[in-house]
Amino acid sequence: MLVGVGEVRATDITFTSDGQINPGEVWSSVSIYNDGTVVDMLGGFVEQMDTYDYSMVNITAGSINSLCARNYSITNFSGGSIYGPTAFDYATVNLSGDASAVSLGIDDFGTLNMNGGSIGQIGIRDSGTVNLYGGIISERLLVLDSALESAVINVFGYNLDKTSSGGHYGYGQVYGFWQDGTAFTIELDMSKTYSHVNLIPEPSSILLFVLGAVLLRKRKSL
Repeated sequence: MLVGVGEVRATDITFTSDGQINPGEVWSSVSIYNDGTVVDMLGGFVEQMDTYDYSMVNITAGSINSLCARNYSITNFSGGSIYGPTAFDYATVNLSGDASAVSLGIDDFGTLNMNGGSIGQIGIRDSGTVNLYGGIISERLLVLDSALESAVINVFGYNLDKTSSGGHYGYGQVYGFWQDGTAFTIELDMSKTYSHVNLIPEPSSILLFVLGAVLLRKRKSL
């Protein structure tokens, strides 16, 4: 279903095949269904967006108040703004570019891959996974009580370290450099968040570590 350019509608729309949301359009509710459906959001405003099945939405501009990604759907969010997106039920959100969000929730086997953009806070529960490669988390990263045994937070970069105390909230920080060389500090909140953060050196750091180990072994053998 394709919406005409420049139309303004304060109503609901359902996509069951490929389509677009264009600049100037206003939608109260947008629902996206069916495996393989691709919707490009090029501008406009959506009050509530819900994605289902194996559909995909590409958000490059515009504004969404609330987005719920479900059922293995994929959201590629590279521009514009979302107030409160949530990914659950094996859905994936990929955040990059100039995209911005106030708060993002990862729930029930949802996944966030963050390569850029900015988020105020990220909250994880119920087996959620967060992979951080770049971007700005301006407020906090927290694991909620129901996810204490299963949440996963992977931080990729170099010169990585983390603390379990101090920082703005008193529960520690994660800091280092993203793979592009940008320095970062992420504030941790909630007492158990620290134990769910995995620091993963970027490939060149791993290579240097391996080479160092090989040279050390050779010296000992001489």
